[in-house]
Amino acid sequence: MKKFLFLAVAAMMATLSVNGQDAYADLKHEVAISTGAVSTSNVIDIFQIVAELEQQDGVMYDFNSLHGPYSIEYFYRAKPWLGVGGMFIYGNGKIKASNMNSGGMIAETKCSYVSLLPAVKLDWVRRQYFGMYSKIALGATIRNEQLSRAGFSRSDEAKKRAHFNGHVTLVGMDFGSPHFRGFGELGFGEQGVLLIGLRYKF
Repeated sequence: MKKFLFLAVAAMMATLSVNGQDAYADLKHEVAISTGAVSTSNVIDIFQIVAELEQQDGVMYDFNSLHGPYSIEYFYRAKPWLGVGGMFIYGNGKIKASNMNSGGMIAETKCSYVSLLPAVKLDWVRRQYFGMYSKIALGATIRNEQLSRAGFSRSDEAKKRAHFNGHVTLVGMDFGSPHFRGFGELGFGEQGVLLIGLRYKF
């Protein structure tokens, strides 16, 4: 009897798994929105103002207004395990540097940036209500930067620059219905070290 029950449950699970994978394979498109923390551009912002003021003593930095990135991404499922597409990323923020003793502002940097990164997504667990994946992207970022010192700003300190950028998701997991899911990812790059978002498949 126990053996029969075990075989029945195993057969049901295999059927659900196959049906889940078939339903997943039928959905060729997906769009997602997300927000992350500690992106490549955030790190660049920090290093730039620290390098600018490295010769000064007693500097205190305020990173509270340094925001993580916001992303929109699209993938087309070329194969059940392979998605091709890209991501558009926007972020902005500012960092203040103050004198540790007086509290007076020494400098402030403001930055906004947009990135366009073609990407591939590898789905290595595909189930009706759960998935696991990795993704890799490489493209370009355009940055607008402005540095103000001691309450004034010079026009020659405003810069616009472009550079190569990328992102790698080491592991991502999504949960929900076959069409609508929440997800979380761990990786590094322009989308951030940690990110959460919502995904729609159709």
